[in-house]
Amino acid sequence: MGELISGAAAGAENVRRLRAYLDDLAAGGLALPVRQGRVNVSAVALACGFDRQVLYKNPTAKEMLAEAEAKLGLDRGDGEDAAEDEKPAVRTPDQRDRRIHKLEQENAALRAEAAGLRERLRRIRHVEEHMVETGRWVAPLPQSLGETGK
Repeated sequence: MGELISGAAAGAENVRRLRAYLDDLAAGGLALPVRQGRVNVSAVALACGFDRQVLYKNPTAKEMLAEAEAKLGLDRGDGEDAAEDEKPAVRTPDQRDRRIHKLEQENAALRAEAAGLRERLRRIRHVEEHMVETGRWVAPLPQSLGETGK
């Protein structure tokens, strides 16, 4: 399972998987899945077992998908209505990509906060050790040395 294959071999395998998926749809008389009036690339990629970027970057896969869209059409049976067909095709950023970006930003902020808290804990432990060893209180550090005054 962990064997490496060349980019060309991986591309050919992805095209083979896509062809098998599209053939299955055609054999079953099914259309391509739709999302916001266009082919749901994520659903196609998931069904084929590869990343959706393959359908954007692999020219053969991209062409096969376009041909299949013309030949098979789009599945409009899952709540899609005719009013959506009349909307102009406006490319909007994918909601999942926006959510991922937002979560990455929150994660970075939390990591920075955790690092700051670890540093503060290290300083507090150092002060506690000094107090235990000497039996004396330690005066608070001036704010110019990094203490927040809290």
